[in-house]
Amino acid sequence: MSKIVNLDEKAGVAPEVMTIKNFRTNGDIENFYRYIHENGLRREAFMLMEYAISKVSKARKGKRKATLQ
Repeated sequence: MSKIVNLDEKAGVAPEVMTIKNFRTNGDIENFYRYIHENGLRREAFMLMEYAISKVSKARKGKRKATLQ
């Protein structure tokens, strides 16, 4: 198995605030993408993402109630 190293901790750099724009450039996320690619786990990762998104979207739909106007 490949070892995943947090580049920010190793370099001694303070972690930045995570935003949508810099999410993919985070060292941990880049290592995660590399791990998926090197081990041929694209199908499994896609299935997990579909499952997570479906659970989140169902939870959000449940929170929306009819607004009183």
